[in-house]
Amino acid sequence: MADLLASEQLMRFSEIIDSALTQQRELLHSPDKRKSDKPLRSFSVREVSHALRVKYNSLRQYLNTLEGMPAGTLEAGNRKYFTADEVNQILEVLMAEGKIGPERFPRRQPGDDQARLVVYNLKGGVSKTSLSANLAQFLALRGYRILAIDLDPQASFSDMFDIQADVDELPSIYDVLRYEDPHTGAAPLPITEAIQATYVPNIDIVPGSMSMTEFEFETSASFRAGDGGTPFHRRIADALELVDDYYDLVLFDTPPHMSFAVIAAVYAARGMLIPLSAGMLDVVSLAKFLELAAGTMEVVEQHQDKRYDFIRFVLTRYSASDPAQLQLSSFLRTHLRDAMLKHDFVSSTAIADAGNTMNPLLEIDPSGFNRKTYDRIFESLSGIADEVDAEIMRSWGRIPFEREDD
Repeated sequence: MADLLASEQLMRFSEIIDSALTQQRELLHSPDKRKSDKPLRSFSVREVSHALRVKYNSLRQYLNTLEGMPAGTLEAGNRKYFTADEVNQILEVLMAEGKIGPERFPRRQPGDDQARLVVYNLKGGVSKTSLSANLAQFLALRGYRILAIDLDPQASFSDMFDIQADVDELPSIYDVLRYEDPHTGAAPLPITEAIQATYVPNIDIVPGSMSMTEFEFETSASFRAGDGGTPFHRRIADALELVDDYYDLVLFDTPPHMSFAVIAAVYAARGMLIPLSAGMLDVVSLAKFLELAAGTMEVVEQHQDKRYDFIRFVLTRYSASDPAQLQLSSFLRTHLRDAMLKHDFVSSTAIADAGNTMNPLLEIDPSGFNRKTYDRIFESLSGIADEVDAEIMRSWGRIPFEREDD
């Protein structure tokens, strides 16, 4: 290959890897070619009770006595399981019958602003995408209607939900944010035309694509040309006005670098979750990142004030058995106090294995793992979802629900 141009060499390797990955996906999801060819797995009564925060015995009684409850499906061991759609039907019945209050009904009421959460850190390798994908599924199962926006040109978040804009020639977030074509006059797409439904009920996606790199060049060019159109930092916020009534939560997954698109997401968001690996170098990077982010927002705030409902930090890839990580966790909690989530995104073989198959935790069968291993990471992610849920409820003026031991 030495006689090939560098671009040709790199493209050759790209084609080799892409072909190999396609074959690997088909093997992983056999007999289906893609993971979205089959629905999300069903959930046991105990899993449903946990998701909806209803005591197990109470839920069993409600399922047998309340009108409108789904029948579910009897599976091995004469146990009843429910699809994600049926879980949402159960939620609706419980709310209609007064068995749960608004603090456990994650739907916006008149006057509630759309919750918008950006998962943000310029440091790579802090599990942003894994955290975003798992958080989205945990919140969707408990009833949030979620629009996920993938701003990373590598589109790993979109891949986890089997939405591949570049492969399937679908519109992406670039088509929504891009500038008017000076030659053809073609305008950007309304966001409604770029939204893709997923196989997970309550989660839609505006996928990422490699074209997002062009948005950066176009934005720079708009400064030089004195483009009087929508300022770049408002392009996401303005685009979302079309779907303001349709989603409870917009979740932004961001790339590990500063960009105009990231600034637009940070501006559009009303809450921020900052994942942080438990290493001193990551903490040093965090301080620099926060200083840069603050400086960036100061520039944006020259045009309009920006305030967040909450900013929270979460430790990722955390192992409490590692003395150095334990010490660092204590250091961060001493100084950041309540800004740190109480629950950490723990390091787990279940997450590593799920990542290898591009599956968030709720898509894998718990029986395939040691029960303690699965329960540990489940409790970790469920706890993070509880805390984010509580912050959203506070922003809506509701008193968050606190779990009771069952």
